[in-house]
Parts: sequence; C-alpha cells; structure tokens
Amino acid sequence: MKPRWKLSVEAFGKIERAEVDVRPLTLFAGPNNSGKSYLVSLLWGLVALPGELVPQQCPELEAANAWIAQHIEEGKASFEHDLTNDEIVLFDRLFDALLTANRSRLSGRLFNNDAVPLGAVSFQRACGERRLRLRWRREPDGQSVAEVLWPGDQCVHVTLPSSSIDYLRMRIRELVMRAAVFERLSAVMPGLELFDESTPVYLPASRTGFMHLYKAAARRSMHETFRRTGEKREFSLDLTTPAFHFIDMLAFGLKREQSQRYAEEAAFLEQSMTGEVELLAGAGAVNEYRYRPTGTAAPLPMQLSSALVTELAPLVLVLRHLSSFPALILEEPEAHLHPALQRRIAQAIGRLVHKGLFVWVTTHSENFCQEINNLIKLGSLPPDKRAEAQQKLEYDPQDYLDLDDVSGCELRLDPTGERSTTVAMKRTEAGLVMPTFNQAIVKLSQDVAYLDGLLNE
Repeated sequence: MKPRWKLSVEAFGKIERAEVDVRPLTLFAGPNNSGKSYLVSLLWGLVALPGELVPQQCPELEAANAWIAQHIEEGKASFEHDLTNDEIVLFDRLFDALLTANRSRLSGRLFNNDAVPLGAVSFQRACGERRLRLRWRREPDGQSVAEVLWPGDQCVHVTLPSSSIDYLRMRIRELVMRAAVFERLSAVMPGLELFDESTPVYLPASRTGFMHLYKAAARRSMHETFRRTGEKREFSLDLTTPAFHFIDMLAFGLKREQSQRYAEEAAFLEQSMTGEVELLAGAGAVNEYRYRPTGTAAPLPMQLSSALVTELAPLVLVLRHLSSFPALILEEPEAHLHPALQRRIAQAIGRLVHKGLFVWVTTHSENFCQEINNLIKLGSLPPDKRAEAQQKLEYDPQDYLDLDDVSGCELRLDPTGERSTTVAMKRTEAGLVMPTFNQAIVKLSQDVAYLDGLLNE
C-alpha cells in the first residue's frame, strides 16, 4: 500500500530538503535541532489552518470554480454527484497550488514569526483511486447543507447561511478540496475558534512546564486581550500557534464530560501513575487539574506531582475528554519515562492507530522505537503465531501494528550541523530500520568493550 500522503518541502528553516511518507503512524527521528518539530508543526498547520490558504488566481482555481459553477446552479434546491477520479485530482491540484502560493503566509502563522522561511512545499495524496460523493440541499429556512461522503458512511458537512450563490460556491469548493485531500481529517473549516474538537491535537515537548504554567499564561493573555486600546502591553506569549492551541485546550477546551472512544487507552496509560488525574472545570473558569495518588484521600496540585504525572497527564486527559479530534501529534512521548513506561506508551499508540486515529510522533528514544518495531513484528505474524507470541510476552490481543500503517522519517544533519535532509526509514516485517539509533548504540557498545578491555589488561 502506498502512503496516505506525500509531504515535500525545501528550504524550510534549516531543512534543506525533506520528503515524508505520511501514514496513520509516522515517526520522526534524528539529532536534536534537525527540524523534526518543524515538520510536525507543518503537518498540524495543513490540517488545522485552512484559512491561511487564501485563493490566488491560477489555472487550478479557474478549473475548480468552473466545475462548481456547473454543478451548484442558481435556482436549484438540491444536487448530488459521485466525483470521478479525474474530478478529485482537480481539487488535489488546487490545494497544492494554493499551498505553494501561501507557503510564507502559512509558515508565518504557524510560528508567529516571519523568520522561518519555507522555500517550497507540496502535500499530495499518494494512494490510488478514491470515491467521493458531493451532496447539497437548501433547507426550508434558506440555509444550505453541503456534505461530502465516503464509502463506509464517513461524512463531513458544513451548514451555510442564506447568502449569495458566489459565497455558497466558494464554501463548497473549500469543502470538496479539503475532503479530496484529507478525507476524514477535513472536518476543519474556516471560521472556527482557536480550539475546536475537529482540530488535530498537538502535544508539544516539555509538557511538564505547560502543565505548571498554563493557568497563569491563559489568565494573563485574557487580561491583555481586554486591556483598553492604547494602553501599553506588558505581556506577550512568544509561542508557536500549536503551542497556543495546546494552552487554550488545557485552559478551556477540555470538558468534564468523558468520552468513551479512547477511554481504554487513557486508563491503560493512567495505570502507570499509580493514581488518577482529575479535571475540575468551572463555568467560564480556567480548568484545574489534580493528581490523586492511589490510597490517598487528598489530591495533589500539578506543581507537586512527579514529572511522570505531568508528562503523561495531557495525553490521558485528551484521550478521556475529547472524542472527535482527527489526529494526534506527540513530541517526545518518552520524556521523563522509565524504559518500561516508554514501551507502554508505544503500545497505547498502537491501539489508538487501530481505532483509526492518526498519530505523528517525534522521538529520540530507541526503547520507544524498538517497542513500535515489536508491534510491527507481531502484526507481521500469522494470526495463530501472533496470538501465541502475545500470550507468552504478555501483550493484549490488540497489541500489534500493520506495516502498511507505519512509516519513519530520519532527519540527518550535514557535517556543519547547519542544514538537514530526510531519509525514509526502510520498512520491513521486522520493523523500521533506524540508523540514527543503531549507529549510536554500536558506537556506545564499542566504547564499552574498549574500556572493559583496558580494565582487564
């Protein structure tokens, strides 16, 4: 099976050139300061910030507008059509053209800074023939409902106010374009608030720091927002947009109601804490989180909890209190975790992928990646042998990964350390081949053997 998408960039920060096969589980590995966070931030922005792709006059836009005008006509009350593969490709090309034209705008919005250049970018579907159905109707109250449907009853839709035919066509064009490119990740439409459950979740590195400071940042940010015009602003958050989104989600986005979709995975991870993470949400107030150790009556505030708790808590809370987010971007899931817990989080990620969640991960951990490879090995076995191995090694039946669902991208620095490029990790039934870790492990082993030899002379 081909990758779901192919992301290509050039001259992106220190990344000279990168090509990424984007699959349901995509790993990004490599040295520090090589560009991993840039790539996953860009992936987040492509799905979460559609409003940055401002239409630019080009042949692709003219062709898409002509197609929409032909099918969404003045005076019609409804319309339904199965798009051909050529028609879907028409909207693929439009997305890529708009992405190229707006690359600097998108990069500036992502990083809240114009200092990160993006020389070239392309994001294209890489799989074969697709089936989409466009359905549109006018409601009795004058509003319109536009839907794109896929086989298997998957659907994304938008309700549009009574307005001009030109506005209606523009919004339907946007809907079809993003549905053609992203399929079910396309639920995000222009006009949503900063945080919305249809936006991908980005869990940045240093989650402990965010858990300690999110309340102060959210309150101070609100204070500055409502400061009278002309008053000197004494406070600003120089953060990327994904980081802002994370703070907004912690402060206001998570609700006390619990979702069942990923409840098992949340409980599986929470077992590692020997306690429970609690969410206290007041009406209009900033969310409060506490940790209640097993067998203890009094809960602890986050600032008095261990790094294990503060690193894992955001992931547990997202899985427990959100249900409809289309993708999870997780930076350094291994941070502050014992190797045994790194294996556990890899198992949880495998289970999330099984449930249809897209998970894109940056990592420096050979232990975490080796566990991902173990899950791939289990997925490569015949069902009877897999069940035998799972029982012997104390895995659950859902602990395996299909190789087709996994890809790896290694970033490599040039000798100066100033530029990087990407290399696709070789995919085998035994897992992903990861030179970035293998070389370091071999070098460490050689040094150990040499020093042991000196001690034994």
